[in-house]
Amino acid sequence: MIKLLILLLLAPHFTFSEHKQSTDNPPIITILPFPISGLSFGNYTWTSTEDSLTIPLRRVGRIYLIEAEIDGEKGYLVFDTGASGVVLNKTYFRNHIVTDSQSSNGITGAVSNVERITVDNLEIFGLKYKCVTADVTNLGHIENRRGVKVLRLFGFSMLKDFEVIFNPSQNQLQLFRIDKKGERVAASDEKFNPDFTSSFEFRNSILFIKVNISGKSLRFCFDTGAETNVIDRYAPKSVLNCITITRRSSLVGTGSSSSEVLFGTMNGLQFGPKSMDNLETIITNLDPLSQAYGTKIDGMLGYSFISKGVICINFVKNIFAIRYIKANDQ
Repeated sequence: MIKLLILLLLAPHFTFSEHKQSTDNPPIITILPFPISGLSFGNYTWTSTEDSLTIPLRRVGRIYLIEAEIDGEKGYLVFDTGASGVVLNKTYFRNHIVTDSQSSNGITGAVSNVERITVDNLEIFGLKYKCVTADVTNLGHIENRRGVKVLRLFGFSMLKDFEVIFNPSQNQLQLFRIDKKGERVAASDEKFNPDFTSSFEFRNSILFIKVNISGKSLRFCFDTGAETNVIDRYAPKSVLNCITITRRSSLVGTGSSSSEVLFGTMNGLQFGPKSMDNLETIITNLDPLSQAYGTKIDGMLGYSFISKGVICINFVKNIFAIRYIKANDQ
């Protein structure tokens, strides 16, 4: 069954101090869709002569793009680790044979029918994939807001055979070939030196880690496609009290509609030894997301967390490591 998740945007059940903001040019928070159907990603070929790849990223707003070619169509892929499958932009893949179709929901409500197709070839920097099965929907509104040609979304489903280093400040994604024990094939490669290392849970190609807020251990998904953090309206009161509401904002999903949510700043999010303050965060009901993923989550870690450091993920060793950006590095 093809499903795209709908987030029900309800006001929090606790009362927060709120600072009024003019409605002129309201801020837009874009969170991309969550495909959760089991899809096939085909076979890949490592085309580089080296055992590591450094893939340049293009940052547009607070999302990251990779140049790609899919069945002869050139454009950009959105690096979205909140997506467990592949979502293609219907604008460029109308002529492919549809193998399934049904209505679905997006983040802000109903969207048009979602179709399923298979593309023959998908190429990114140093990697080629064949016979990739994907959901197809309209991503035109993302193109219009960002002014770039978006072919599709992709996440960890296509990267889990590698050790991944994501460097947001340098706009780079590094991939290292690893053996069955998770060790890099090229032992000469410079090792990653983290400030903190944690285990993670990997389910439906989504990565979940534990963070601490106000003494509470919370379970968040790691989402490079979210332009801000998100926290569940049903989080403990002591956690929600760490958020100061500053304004109301529009949340834009896969459909053309938007919904109003409460937007604020969160203090005291702790991951390892570092406590982070002034993290942009929205509050909404995440029960539908928990149901779709088949596991309870308390929030999503987006750009305001990701931009704090360089992140290394090794799927074989089950390691999520971060090296925080120092003040003199910024």
